[in-house]
Amino acid sequence: MHIDLPQRLAPFIASGLVETLPTPWQLRQGELEMAPWVISTDVTDEEAYRRTPLAHPIARQPLLLSTIGLDHFAMGSGLASSLDSVIKHLHLTWHSGFPLFDLQLVQTHEHGLEWLRASLEEARAGATRRGRRLDGIARRLYVDPDGYYDRFLAGDGWIARAEAFDYPTPESEGCAMPPEFFGLVPFVNHCAQAYPATLAEVGFARVPWHALRLLSTRFRTVGGFGWGAAARRLLQ
Repeated sequence: MHIDLPQRLAPFIASGLVETLPTPWQLRQGELEMAPWVISTDVTDEEAYRRTPLAHPIARQPLLLSTIGLDHFAMGSGLASSLDSVIKHLHLTWHSGFPLFDLQLVQTHEHGLEWLRASLEEARAGATRRGRRLDGIARRLYVDPDGYYDRFLAGDGWIARAEAFDYPTPESEGCAMPPEFFGLVPFVNHCAQAYPATLAEVGFARVPWHALRLLSTRFRTVGGFGWGAAARRLLQ
């Protein structure tokens, strides 16, 4: 799928947050290095989910897949995911801190934040069939769905902050993600600066080793995915 980066990243280019666009190969390298963090427990707050069979991290996946679609399993930059999929993901996946990557993805779509706000308001009010369905799922999954809506919709909430380009750091949000993978903008800037721009610069014969080195960065610097510790917490 071709992604028009200048068009999609236009809001961040205009605001001076992105100066140099990465090449497609630089994006792929960044996606490889980021993937182990995306599937780790560092980005999941299971304490916010109900202690019910449906809300279990494994059991809820079929429900999320049927609602969000195949984009539910999308990793990497997320730029190939539809706006509707990202909005549904934000509805149905609890974020304990500012969901910078997802909100910046929404901002790459024209009027994206307006669509997100309208969708959340429809769910909270039960104003449409779609809204009632999303709200019903959220209430079966979350301990405090209304509090979650407020985090987005309050006057100084997450959507208002994104509209003002008022973005936090991972440290301020208590997030374990490396700064370069915390948001789409830092990810794009990291890709443009940190990786070879072309396959030829890596050397075609060295691409498999290069890819493996990128994938293993988390394990060499942090450790595993944290799944074992998370499973033990859920069983307590």
